[in-house]
Amino acid sequence: MTLATDYHLLVPTYSNDFNTCFYCGCIASAHDYAPPLQYLEFYLATREPSEFLQVPCCSECHDHLKACKAGTLDERRTFAKARLAKKYDKALTIYEMWTEAELATLDFSLRHSIEAGLKLGGETAERLGYPGFAYETAGLQHNMQHQPVSYFDVFGERFSTFREALEFASKAYRIPKNTLKEYFADNNNNFELAIQAIHKQVAEKEFNQQLKQQCAAFAKQHKQAVIFVHKQVERYLSENDDMTISEALEHLYQTRVKPQHPAKR
Repeated sequence: MTLATDYHLLVPTYSNDFNTCFYCGCIASAHDYAPPLQYLEFYLATREPSEFLQVPCCSECHDHLKACKAGTLDERRTFAKARLAKKYDKALTIYEMWTEAELATLDFSLRHSIEAGLKLGGETAERLGYPGFAYETAGLQHNMQHQPVSYFDVFGERFSTFREALEFASKAYRIPKNTLKEYFADNNNNFELAIQAIHKQVAEKEFNQQLKQQCAAFAKQHKQAVIFVHKQVERYLSENDDMTISEALEHLYQTRVKPQHPAKR
């Protein structure tokens, strides 16, 4: 079989998509092959999933896809976008963390650097969100499947982009963006779970600080070992979820510390 019969050229249906990279929407200057040319014999022999398409793409996506062995268009698009996201990770972070309004507070050199990151991050975000275009190949029409819009919910507020949701949640709940972003990733990519986890951690930290301070003050007042007081109070609290630190200390005083006066005869 010749190359001409092995691969079908992917041709945009509409003229405004001519010379456009199918993967990211930039200007196309090369062709990607699905599956890769060097693995053509493998795909022909094994009948692994493949589409035998010659795909217009930009030089950057073309370079990234040299490392991809996948044979289908969707797999190769996913691979290309993952590589773009990794390459421009710092710019994407700046784009997510900063807004134009916040730049006014910075000195010139830092503002210039952040502005460059914002621009590059915004461009990268557009490339990552590019859905492809309708195309024809081998006489058949292929329309792009409608991709459901992803929303980010923050306790009743809905946003179409991660950046907008992060900005709102950070201001509304007074949580640094970096912290919120980390917790978002660690809590099933869910802002509500992330915020709850942060608030829980803050509450636990405050509780432990109060526990330490009150136990230390009690131990000093009643001439007791701090470690003894702390352990006893922790035990009382674990046995009764409704008990407060003050109540636990009072219980400790009444049962273990309060001086015992001898009974009158």
